[in-house]
Amino acid sequence: MRALLERFQAIADLNMPGLPISHVEISGRQFHGCNFERSVADHIVVRDCDLELCFFTFSTMTDVEFRDVSARNCVFACSTMTNVTFSGANVIQCNFNGIHAERLRFDACDLLHTRFNCATFTDSVFSDCNVKETHFISTALDAVEFRSANLEDAVYRTEEGW
Repeated sequence: MRALLERFQAIADLNMPGLPISHVEISGRQFHGCNFERSVADHIVVRDCDLELCFFTFSTMTDVEFRDVSARNCVFACSTMTNVTFSGANVIQCNFNGIHAERLRFDACDLLHTRFNCATFTDSVFSDCNVKETHFISTALDAVEFRSANLEDAVYRTEEGW
């Protein structure tokens, strides 16, 4: 992976499921249609990158920061995220369904049409985020703060109904 990052600015259709990656900063890259499912990432900074149609399903992320990224139509479903931060990110139409998140933080992010259905959040924060049409259906929110977020435009539903 390090050799690819050193050589290419744009990476498409990369298939690296189960990739262990640690103590790396990735910046100024474009990823399209890449498969990183079941990857294990720790102490990673992803900065100024474009991610489109990338798959991180069933991954484990610890101490990962996504700063000023654009993530469109990416899938993080069923992943475990601990101490993960999205800062200044556009996370548009992404799928976080079924994630287990502890200390997940979204700061100044656009989460338009993103889905967090059946997810579990503990000690997490959504600060100054656009959550228009963002879905939190059957989502467990334990000690979660929404600061300056447009909650009236989000979609919530429990198993009992609206």
